[in-house]
Amino acid sequence: MKNSCCCVVSAALFFFAFYPLCVYADRELVQVVETEGVCAVYGNDRAPAQDGAISDSMRRAVERVVGILISEEVAAENEDALNDDIYPQYKNYIRDYKILQEGIENGLCRIRIRATLSVMDIKRDLEKLGVLTGEWQPENGTTAVVRVVVRGIEKYGDFKTLRERLETDVRGVDAVHLRRMGSGVAMMDVEMQGDASILANELQLKKSGNFALYVTKITRDTIEFNMAKE
Repeated sequence: MKNSCCCVVSAALFFFAFYPLCVYADRELVQVVETEGVCAVYGNDRAPAQDGAISDSMRRAVERVVGILISEEVAAENEDALNDDIYPQYKNYIRDYKILQEGIENGLCRIRIRATLSVMDIKRDLEKLGVLTGEWQPENGTTAVVRVVVRGIEKYGDFKTLRERLETDVRGVDAVHLRRMGSGVAMMDVEMQGDASILANELQLKKSGNFALYVTKITRDTIEFNMAKE
């Protein structure tokens, strides 16, 4: 009995010692985005339209992550392959999702979701197609300016926390310049080693106890976030 207890205690200690590392490693392999999907409503049964809008939102989320991993030029050149082999599999890449907003307007059902996607699964399938070019990997020593737009700011203290995090806690950031702030929206230029995809991942990993950031739009040098209370 004593040996059994020791084994249980040892296993528990091992789990809690390595659990934060496992979570951190896993979170590096996912991307959280917000997207809105639409679907036409036919007749009085809204259920098919709701399902269609959710599916459209999921597909758009996958398209968003593909846009992070490959350039617009590569995506355009391989549009048929992406439409045939990547986007139809959107459900395979979604780990979980939450409906944020839903409504019917002008015969269309609109549903906005916050989805968590497996970046590694998408990368694997892009590699199989031969379209993962690695163009989003920054060159060592390369300084870029990333425009960061944050919406949904309810308190100045939350924005101050975010800016301090950018200036001191995010790898590769050299300087942060506030360009505009008002009506719950802040716009900043971030000088950093790398590009927008790296900054987005860094910010989503470093969550605060008061709020979290969710990507709503991303290009090579621009990120738009929604700030949501935790």
